[in-house]
Amino acid sequence: MRKAQGRESAEADPRWSTIRAEAEVLAVVRTVPTARRLLDVAEAFAGDPRVEVRWALDRGSELGRGVRDLLAAHKIRPLRLAQAVRRSWHLVLAASENSPLDRLDGPVFLVPHGAGHGKGMAAARLASCRPATIGLAHADDAARLAARAPDLGEAARVVGDPCWDRLAASRHRRAAYRRALGTGDARLVVLSSTWGPRSLFSRHTDLAARLTAALPWDSWRVAMVLHPGVRARHGEDAVTRWLRPALDRGLLLLDADDEWRAGLIAADAVIGDHGSVTLYGAALGVPTAFACFGWEEVDPEAAIARLGHKGFYFDADGPLLEQVTELSGEPGEAPLADQLFAHQGSSLERIAEVAYGLMEVPRPRNSAGTTGPTRATAVPIPRQAQPTPMAWWFTTRPSGTGIAVDRYPVSESMPSGARLLAHIHAPDPRHPALATIVVGTLDLAAYPGAYIAVDGDTLVLRSGEKLVAESALDPAVVATALHTWVFQLGRPIPTELPVNGSLVRFAASPRH
Repeated sequence: MRKAQGRESAEADPRWSTIRAEAEVLAVVRTVPTARRLLDVAEAFAGDPRVEVRWALDRGSELGRGVRDLLAAHKIRPLRLAQAVRRSWHLVLAASENSPLDRLDGPVFLVPHGAGHGKGMAAARLASCRPATIGLAHADDAARLAARAPDLGEAARVVGDPCWDRLAASRHRRAAYRRALGTGDARLVVLSSTWGPRSLFSRHTDLAARLTAALPWDSWRVAMVLHPGVRARHGEDAVTRWLRPALDRGLLLLDADDEWRAGLIAADAVIGDHGSVTLYGAALGVPTAFACFGWEEVDPEAAIARLGHKGFYFDADGPLLEQVTELSGEPGEAPLADQLFAHQGSSLERIAEVAYGLMEVPRPRNSAGTTGPTRATAVPIPRQAQPTPMAWWFTTRPSGTGIAVDRYPVSESMPSGARLLAHIHAPDPRHPALATIVVGTLDLAAYPGAYIAVDGDTLVLRSGEKLVAESALDPAVVATALHTWVFQLGRPIPTELPVNGSLVRFAASPRH
């Protein structure tokens, strides 16, 4: 076994240890993506009390804000890099060649922090890390490295991609992710942006706001995945302020820990740029389009460049609903994963082989006396609050013997012929005051401009009737259809009415 020595802190003093690990691994994190990747990699040691993983925070990145919060969410208290360099380690894990890994005493196992090396392989920086092993996702990546840095070729090992394996292991949870994200029967389009001036968020900052205004609420939901570097550079406050119109219309802003992966699994379409999340979405077979592409930042031989050359492009200034509908009907890139990721389903097994070999520690044995496979697990089900708009434009039209309804979260542009539906607690007090239908009350006297008030499954009409609706639909949708039937078409109150393909039954509410 490789020896580690030089303990310099009371925390490392063996007198205070409950478990005396035989091997100590240092995971060096610099940004949120590097931390998230090493959290996946560290699962290669799960269940082995002989190995203890410690974490060190390299504060050298301009995009490093948020790392400490992510580690804290995983109950990790990191060392300072200055502490870590004062002792030896059995193994050093890293997901960025930009950290000063050459200052650390221990064999360095370097892995990418995204989907391969889309922005290229900086041979000089890689060499400066003195990596014992460079873990790569696919044989094509190893060939690129050997061609550009022959001296590093021998250090390359194809180990697959643990992030991809977790995505693939999560597919069976798609329905659960969709329920958690509140999509219902609606289709989900995910916007994906990397960081920097050539990113989707930089070039089309208002796309989320325009999509949430243009897509019917009961048919579509919009989510967004921002590279953690965006929040790190500008701050959460600035980002949420910029996105406020979209957030008020129900945009799901997914976090950089696990929510983004759940969102990709749940997605019906992805609109992105040259970042890794877009590539992962395409690899999952989700219909994917580019709203922009930073060719200047991309290695022309990388997988994302190949996808960029043959991919579908989304016109951010064109008709949004038509393009999203067309995109969601595309077949996707199902065979793409085989071109990107080797050892699918067994990446952690390959990582464990390399890691234990570098530590010179035997792999743990299972009850059968063999080294059991280390498998990726599904990402957790999100627990975030489901944002719901509190004011909508609504349009209706006859459909067979019933009414079809479309709702659009309120924006500055009102659809032709639309009317206003609003909750009484909507942030803008003008909305309930001007609404045709108000939600959250049965007191029409307080809203003289409203024709129907809705609270729960009970509706009160301006003409005096009080009804109970029996339906699986949102009662607000039922109210919009009833308004059209009674007040626009001039028909009597029905006992049954098809609304958006679902039969609604009405009965007089008992008066108290």
